[in-house]
Amino acid sequence: MSAQEATATSDRPDLSIEIAALLPVLARIADREAVVLCLADTLACALGAEALADKHGGTVSRLRGLSPSAGGAATIWATGEKADTDTAALRNAVAARYLDWNDTYVARAIIHPSDLLAALVALAEERAIAWDRLIEAAGVAYEVVCRMADQADLRRRGFDGSTLSPIGAAAGAAWLLSLDEEASARALRIAALDAATLKAVRQGKLSDWKAIASARGALKGLFAARMAEAGFLAPDNVYGGDEGFLATVSGPLALDAEGGSRMTRIILKAHPAQIFIQGMLQLAAELRPRLADRLDSIQSVTVRTFKQAVDMVGGKAHPVGAAMNRETADHSAAFAIAAVLAAGRLGHADFERLLSDATVHRLIGRTNVEEDAAANRAFPVRFSSRITVALDDGTVLAAEQDNPVPLRPQDLSAKFAELWPSHLARGWRWDLPGVAPRFPVGHND
Repeated sequence: MSAQEATATSDRPDLSIEIAALLPVLARIADREAVVLCLADTLACALGAEALADKHGGTVSRLRGLSPSAGGAATIWATGEKADTDTAALRNAVAARYLDWNDTYVARAIIHPSDLLAALVALAEERAIAWDRLIEAAGVAYEVVCRMADQADLRRRGFDGSTLSPIGAAAGAAWLLSLDEEASARALRIAALDAATLKAVRQGKLSDWKAIASARGALKGLFAARMAEAGFLAPDNVYGGDEGFLATVSGPLALDAEGGSRMTRIILKAHPAQIFIQGMLQLAAELRPRLADRLDSIQSVTVRTFKQAVDMVGGKAHPVGAAMNRETADHSAAFAIAAVLAAGRLGHADFERLLSDATVHRLIGRTNVEEDAAANRAFPVRFSSRITVALDDGTVLAAEQDNPVPLRPQDLSAKFAELWPSHLARGWRWDLPGVAPRFPVGHND
């Protein structure tokens, strides 16, 4: 942080006070229908991951082994069993995140706001808080964490987007618990004290922690709200000052209600892969009919896109071949494109098979992701990509787009049909006082 920025920060009240005063406004402007849709999408992602864990093990399966004995008021979404709040919140949130199919918000920082929902649902169950208040609290959490993501300079400073999860969850939990402004500010300060997650969590061969980091951050937010509710104190100036959150982690932040609800910019994913890969998958699917019987003739696949996509999914820092695991594959543009060209699709249950497919491995080795100056200028307003496929007879095929095709209602219905276990009725997996909102995606939608 520059000396000028530090001086400006020191002259302001601590950011926690500003955010706490803003919560009632954010509760009013958050789009209720959009919140309900995100809740349903998150639930579907969690159930799909749990069903996959039954067959292939992995992160979600390992979490089951850590669960304590039954008891508590919160629901394990996949089974309907009851557990303590923290156990249910962690397992449900990790499951929702595991497939990389949950919602995304792209700004200066890239985040998954739905990582916060399982914690808020579990806390609402523990306290028997009504549906309406839960929906408001979820909206508050989204509005706070997205506004922080608009400005937070995390990647350049060595931190991951999940750094913001404790603060967003604390804001939502403070509203859920009806904390007053002073207690809400304390919760926000407590949450920031150990919020930072290193960018290393998403570098190289990805691990269980890719799905766990943000879920654990949301639990820190719940803890902060509980501590504030119980009267525990935090330092007065956690965000400002030379050693505060702004100076050491995020860079300058100034939150307000301008720009309307951020819910309109939430992206529901059509495919189980990192957000920048969504459009590339669509381009690969567009090219495949012309390549399905000529895969052996492919000499090179070149993707030209913006720098942030090259850095995050370009594959230079990721292992390939036998060393690539599921967690790494859904963040690899080369794997995703090779999978669609070879198999015609990339569903959440296809990864294990395609990770050992010889044709996919060969195409990964011939795929290169490169930076494009025009795409750099367009980002983040547009996620421009162009794929060029060169064949051994000199034929060149290409497809490009400025933005991925948005998720349509029929795509959402197909997504739920793929994820939702056939033995479970379509609907909410937890009970709260008050009138539950209509579940937005039915079996016949």
